[in-house]
Amino acid sequence: MDVTLEHRESPGTVTLVDLTGTIHAKHSAAHKEIILNPMPSADPEDPLNWTLWRKWRATLCVLLFTWCVCVSSSACFSAFKPIFEQSGISFDHLNQGTGYMFLLYGWGLLFWQPLALTFGRRGVFLLCLLGTCLMNVWAGYAATNATWIASRTLIGFFGAPSEALIEVVVADLWFVHERGTYMGLYVVALYGGQIAAVPAGYISNSMGWPWVLWWCAILNAIGFVVCFFCLEETMYHRDASLPTTNTKVVTAATSSGEAVDTAVLDKTAEAGVADADSSTRGCDAATGPSYPVKTYRQKLALFIPLNGRRNTFWEQIYAPLLLMRFPGIIFGGFIYGWYLNCFSIVNATVSIFFTAEPYNWSDANVGLAYIAEVIGTYISGFVAGKVADRLTIYLAKRNGGVMEPEYRLWMFALLSILAPAGLFMYGIGFAHGVSYWLMLFGMLLIGFIGPACGSLTVTYIVDCFREVSGEALIAVVLIRNTINFGFGYAVTPWVENMGAQNAFLMAGLIALGASGTFVIMVVWGKKMRMSGAPAYWKYVDSHQ
Repeated sequence: MDVTLEHRESPGTVTLVDLTGTIHAKHSAAHKEIILNPMPSADPEDPLNWTLWRKWRATLCVLLFTWCVCVSSSACFSAFKPIFEQSGISFDHLNQGTGYMFLLYGWGLLFWQPLALTFGRRGVFLLCLLGTCLMNVWAGYAATNATWIASRTLIGFFGAPSEALIEVVVADLWFVHERGTYMGLYVVALYGGQIAAVPAGYISNSMGWPWVLWWCAILNAIGFVVCFFCLEETMYHRDASLPTTNTKVVTAATSSGEAVDTAVLDKTAEAGVADADSSTRGCDAATGPSYPVKTYRQKLALFIPLNGRRNTFWEQIYAPLLLMRFPGIIFGGFIYGWYLNCFSIVNATVSIFFTAEPYNWSDANVGLAYIAEVIGTYISGFVAGKVADRLTIYLAKRNGGVMEPEYRLWMFALLSILAPAGLFMYGIGFAHGVSYWLMLFGMLLIGFIGPACGSLTVTYIVDCFREVSGEALIAVVLIRNTINFGFGYAVTPWVENMGAQNAFLMAGLIALGASGTFVIMVVWGKKMRMSGAPAYWKYVDSHQ
């Protein structure tokens, strides 16, 4: 009986669980029935073979990068009123600056992601931390609408890798059955940076609103120093002659009981090393080559030279646009975009709602309101990813050990309820002057759904388009952030013209409809992947 661990006719479908214990492939040490996808090489410098601490160090560095960038984008939300009063920059232009920032968070990836996929991730992270630091210094001196919008736009450009490059690093370091957990931690960092809005209100009151931006600059400078000394390069190019995934693996015996020659399979199954730091050179017992281990000084290199590799930088600039032909990409960008809009409509109105009657909160107290969102974010980040991983393994066991990426999407059934509920409590609650505790609970729900959607969406995309996940994530973020950019223009006049009750009623109903689109992918997602498989593999083969 043939057991194909990666099903080429259906991209994203993999054999994840060895139910019979007869599949010759590398298995997880912690969970013996779980098959490792992708397959690690024997090289100690392969990030899949790094020790747990080495993996965690790199992961924590990119999470720090993400958090620093998120702080830079959200700290000023609670200071919008003093910025308006002291600089004359209107609320409309303040929100437009946010819209342009999120637009560049997406379109800026057309430069940064190809650079990272071609020459390495480390240099991109460091350059972007430095650039974000300098732009925050400039933003603190903004006195006109144009200066504000320009500074926020450039913060978006330098912060763009936080939207898609982190997912690539997670895929560099962790196996398929682990990614949901670390994607969850990633979205905690991405959305959890909103905690900056809490001290920002106090900083604005005591030191003036420019210091909100300047403290962001200091934070990014600290992040630069930490990442410079601690962040290793995770890009790794495997020998083209060796398999990179557990493909064409068969069980130890055929269905008729005849033994099969598993010598070649055993060589594949035993690839990998237990401790990448235990020696200065690794050796593949099956093939014989030795692998040099980098010195600490070599690990500090900003970029990796091509060394004979084909320069794909220019190809990867337009490659994401070609991937928009696949329904999974469109779905991911659309549903992620709307969930980001839920965040945007709340963030754009927090300062207005809580400083108005009957609440009359100070700027500092408005900042405290963001604690509710942050609590929801942390709950989501630490729970949603793990639940999605366990749900995926459970459904794979029920499916004969074969995992379909759509299994993760069942989590959207819960989000379909929480998204409109949160918007109704917050917006309609304000319209009726309810207790601020109900509004804060609505913000908590909004804080929960954003990271949960982000974790599910990016993990789904990486699972479906693993071979070109970097380009696929750019395509998703381009769609998502373009939707959010348009929404950023509409949110202020929408709430002003329709009133809080009608605007948030409509927003909740749209959230319900957008969330429900997951049913389409659960029912027909695999068929769509199968029908698009020839075009997908042709694309993959032409871009290797």
